[in-house]
Amino acid sequence: MKNSNRHILRFIASMTISASDIRKIKQYIEVANVTVDPLASTLITPLFVGTQSLKMAQELVDEGKAVYFDSGGYYVQVGRLKYEELYIPLLENYRRNQWATLYTLPDQVPTSQDSPETVAFKVSNTIAHSTMFFHEMPDVLKPRAMPVVQGHNYEQIDQCLQAYINLGVHWIGFGSFGTSGAKSEVNIATQSSIELARYVINIAHDHGIKVHLFGLGTPALIAMIYGIGADSFDSTTWLKSAGFGQIFMPFTRSYNITYRNTVSTYQKGIPMTEFEELKQFTQHSCGLCNDLSGLQKIKMYRAVHNLVVMAESIQMINTGDLEQIQRIYENGSIKYRGEFEKWLSN
Repeated sequence: MKNSNRHILRFIASMTISASDIRKIKQYIEVANVTVDPLASTLITPLFVGTQSLKMAQELVDEGKAVYFDSGGYYVQVGRLKYEELYIPLLENYRRNQWATLYTLPDQVPTSQDSPETVAFKVSNTIAHSTMFFHEMPDVLKPRAMPVVQGHNYEQIDQCLQAYINLGVHWIGFGSFGTSGAKSEVNIATQSSIELARYVINIAHDHGIKVHLFGLGTPALIAMIYGIGADSFDSTTWLKSAGFGQIFMPFTRSYNITYRNTVSTYQKGIPMTEFEELKQFTQHSCGLCNDLSGLQKIKMYRAVHNLVVMAESIQMINTGDLEQIQRIYENGSIKYRGEFEKWLSN
């Protein structure tokens, strides 16, 4: 069941982290001893990393890897700074660092808790500031500029698309997924936001523009992300989940590897016998999950294991290994059991 007429999806590892954590990730990738390259594409927010992290990101580009620059819209979303405080520092940063693969323009993210009036204001603000920012960028960076579509209805989405298509950009981002959490810091794939994302992708592709999905991505969602035609997506879930003791396996939900929690089904610890069966079932094995003690005790072990799993899942879907993907979905979590038929069967 292999189809050669398939598009390529890219996973961007979001890692606005310290230089020491980047070194640990590189070290543990060596321990994993896998054929995929989990750091082939990364995303950082240059305003929120130190000079050493930025230098290490530049070294990745020098090695032929892709590094996306994020604008910092997420940090506005969670209240770390005001949207108006983003513009000038970001523009100056981009002017100083002209080596990145893509440059996200400043966006103001509507949350699920915002009133319709607030959403409309944030959308118009995003369009105005993105357009002005684009024109102030150095000409050499404009072909690598990526404005972000925001909005909770088709009229708002169309306003963004029309403005960005007129700029002549090659990439457009989509960031208006549902949000949850105390500070609206978690993106969730609601049915309405998935339909809006698919709409953006279809229109953008009609104009020869590629689309990146912001802040969304676990192995179980990859079928949907691929199925709606996205070109790339980023996520920090591989790292955040590790902090809660969670590990990924290809195309499955996450599992808690560190303790037995009987309160929540999705936080419930997985017995070691079931974990070994899961490894065999998904055909995943790496030097990190083979060291079960290290996986249970060391957060970065779990994080890099999750990163490797994301890279392997993307490789499987890009090479059209559909029989194995279908088998995992249909025998996995009830919540995601129908994902293959819904997104990948045609």
